[in-house]
Amino acid sequence: MSIFQQLVQHSQPHWTQYIQHDFVQGIATGTLPKAAFQHYLKQDYRYLFQYSRALSLGIFKADNFAQMAQANEAISILLKEINVHLQFCQQWGIAESEVFATEESFACIAYTRYVLDCGINGGLAELYAALLPCAAGYAEIGRWIKNSGISAENNPYQAWIDAYAADDFQAGVQKMIYLFESVCCQLNEKQLQNLQTIFTTATKMEIAFWQMGLDLTL
Repeated sequence: MSIFQQLVQHSQPHWTQYIQHDFVQGIATGTLPKAAFQHYLKQDYRYLFQYSRALSLGIFKADNFAQMAQANEAISILLKEINVHLQFCQQWGIAESEVFATEESFACIAYTRYVLDCGINGGLAELYAALLPCAAGYAEIGRWIKNSGISAENNPYQAWIDAYAADDFQAGVQKMIYLFESVCCQLNEKQLQNLQTIFTTATKMEIAFWQMGLDLTL
């Protein structure tokens, strides 16, 4: 079992609660209230800005050019996701000016600053342990909805589902996991336990982010 798989296993039941949260179920079945999705889209834009800053630390913290190149590729994939995200906002009646003016929710602030703190104070392993619940979680959500057969016909959220189930997104996340595994291979048990704490905490914060979307809270 890989280190990443161990982190997922030992973060249960929180990982499953994150992947199959009521918000995700609503997307899968097409029953999520429009207002909840719009609220999530605006907050997720603010989240992705901070996530991009954290991911950029992968270049600063790199030990070699190969790691720099892998981090740069991950950033390129994220910037593409942000463009798709803005398209979703337009499709759902959210003006670009409204997106840019959105106040960050407490859930967004807590999560993103935690990830940045892990990256600033730790090394690559700690950084990617904090980043992966988002990237790998969305990839798993995309696969889960696609393969479960529960997505409704003419689902208004189908484009969102397709974006995270897409082969290029899945492949990009897998490369991120490989990079994470490569920087963890020499870690001792205490360091691995710290990674577990980081990973589980970030997973719980993903749950809180979904709940923020459902509750329409700031």
